Amino acid sequence: MNTFTIKFKEYYRNNPVTTIILLLNTLMLLITLALGGFNIDILVRLGGHVPRLITDNGDYHRLLLSMFLHGSILHFLFNTYFLYHLGAFVEKLLGRAKYIAIYFISGLGSGLLVWWLGEPNTVTIGASGALFGIMGSLLVLTYIKTSWFTAYTIRSIRTLVVVNLIFTFLVPNISVYGHVGGFITGITLVYLMIPKSPADKEGFRYQKQQNTKTTVIDHDDIDDDDIYIH
Repeated sequence: MNTFTIKFKEYYRNNPVTTIILLLNTLMLLITLALGGFNIDILVRLGGHVPRLITDNGDYHRLLLSMFLHGSILHFLFNTYFLYHLGAFVEKLLGRAKYIAIYFISGLGSGLLVWWLGEPNTVTIGASGALFGIMGSLLVLTYIKTSWFTAYTIRSIRTLVVVNLIFTFLVPNISVYGHVGGFITGITLVYLMIPKSPADKEGFRYQKQQNTKTTVIDHDDIDDDDIYIH
């Protein structure tokens, strides 16, 4: 058995929900590439979020499917890196059921805000609404459950949030509504779900010793001509 297989099995054993989400994202990436790559028509066909199509055609599935699509390899890698580290962290903190709820409801909350307030013909894709929900939940936990974290981890999480919010409002072609919708949903949900102690105490004791790194994640808007990934 090679090293990758051993590490994959160990990661899956410790973080089954995050692993499945990562595999679904990878599957949708492979389907996108098989159909011809990061093309507007392909992304819309696969479930890209288009408010007009949801309103006119009742394409509510787009609220969910758009969470698994990406506009470039770089976009996919950024989201994968974020989910691999921070998703596993939250899964250990809150447990599988609460983690699933925060991830997917935050993604749906993101999609709903884009649907209600976004440009009707703009295509929006990416997991960032769900990922911003994770960030929002972690931010709340650093204030309410301070003892769960090292001082370094608290600084890292709060810095991560600030940096990503700055990018949300300053970098072009990012869905502000997508980010904000997911972020607010995650903050709201975690207040209803905070356990008395980390769900996976043994796994969390190990995770607490790891450095929490930062990255920038996008929930990108795609215009009619180009796909922009930042």
